[in-house]
Amino acid sequence: MSNLSTVLTEAAGLHPRRPALRIGGTVLTLLDLDELSARVAGGLLAHGVRPGDRVEVAVCGDPALPVLYFGALRAGAIAAVAVRSRGSVRGARLVFAPPVGRAAAGREANGTTVVRVGPDFLDQVAFWPQHPGVVHRGDGDVAVVAGSVGRLRSVYTHGAARDAVAASGGGPLSAPGLPGGRPALRPRGRGPAGLVGARLFAPLTHAAGSGC
Repeated sequence: MSNLSTVLTEAAGLHPRRPALRIGGTVLTLLDLDELSARVAGGLLAHGVRPGDRVEVAVCGDPALPVLYFGALRAGAIAAVAVRSRGSVRGARLVFAPPVGRAAAGREANGTTVVRVGPDFLDQVAFWPQHPGVVHRGDGDVAVVAGSVGRLRSVYTHGAARDAVAASGGGPLSAPGLPGGRPALRPRGRGPAGLVGARLFAPLTHAAGSGC
């Protein structure tokens, strides 16, 4: 399976009780992260998200970020990380955003559904339908669009993202776009082992938030 989210499912299978995230006074294990991402995937599929759709995860600094990131990938979507949402994002099927701003939860702008991520968001996700499987994606399919303030950072295929994870030690939270370890190597070129031209995603990636 080429889908980058298998980095998490494989790690959870090998080390289910290993701590992955600390949220307040609660520690989520790799198994917890895996199961919550499966519920995010189930919720996305229920919202009509399909493989290749873009899901914007504009919640940098929020502990829910890895859950949403792997949930989007698991559903076969493209995870666009740190892209600031102003309620008029072009190209995104669904946006996860902080509980502030002009667009209300569930309101659609230009075909984009906005889901607000508040302090109790992960408690709500526990009741979403679960999609335990992983949608197949090829090595050359785009997995992650990661932005930074004022410019584009990179656009990774599933193959390039898996290479970056392997280069940084193989941990799920070292995946491109997450605030964990950074890739030790930057894959070059195009195709299964390379980056995709960021200009192809310019309509989606405006100025990005900080923290990732």
